[in-house]
Amino acid sequence: MNEEDFIALCKNGKFKEALALALQGREKAKYSPSRFSMDKNTGKPIFYRGNKRVEMDADGEWQLAKNTR
Repeated sequence: MNEEDFIALCKNGKFKEALALALQGREKAKYSPSRFSMDKNTGKPIFYRGNKRVEMDADGEWQLAKNTR
């Protein structure tokens, strides 16, 4: 996922397109995100599957987040 393109889509109000960019063909994966929010401190996206926080692992697969503050 190209984070610059993702943030540009969000700033233009195209949130569905931004989420589709983050998924990039992994829509059917077990932990693919269904929504996201932007972290106010860092400006980076935080992805969620239902109420669980998810993130990409080193292989590019969506997994439940291990470190939730």
